[in-house]
Amino acid sequence: MRRKLNAAFKSFIEKVETLTNNSVSFEKPFRELGFQGTPHRSMVHLQPTPSCLVNVSEQPPFILTLDQIELVHFERVSFSLKNFDMVFVCKDYTKKVVMITSIPMKQRDQIKEWLNSCDIKYTEGLQSFNWQKIMKTIVDDPEGFFDNGGWTFLEPESDSEEKEGGDD
Repeated sequence: MRRKLNAAFKSFIEKVETLTNNSVSFEKPFRELGFQGTPHRSMVHLQPTPSCLVNVSEQPPFILTLDQIELVHFERVSFSLKNFDMVFVCKDYTKKVVMITSIPMKQRDQIKEWLNSCDIKYTEGLQSFNWQKIMKTIVDDPEGFFDNGGWTFLEPESDSEEKEGGDD
């Protein structure tokens, strides 16, 4: 049954691409880069494609277009925890951040490799942030935010520098 469905879908793709003179194209997910996570209320298998991160097999579907993403931040990254969370910050700061929770820690390195291959900057840290408040601060005074270092507060080195500066 699965072979029949795959063949029917492949035929559908070829017909659509032919009829539209390749103006509509389909992307194939990178199955080996897939990972478990919770973008909505339940754990699903998320798969990267060349331009998106998707899960279309569960309802509601999850589709995140990568060209809209400026930064990805891994929260709750600790060797004592089994899972971490991933936050996608959009280039349009007025949009709400996209969060995927409960990602198994063992998949962190492969996700980092995928983000590197897409030229998407990522950071990681122990704590969770109030992203609604952070984004409001940026939208209210974007120049001030970037004059004060911008996203450097997410870098692990920024914590140690602040602590060292406080001791002086």
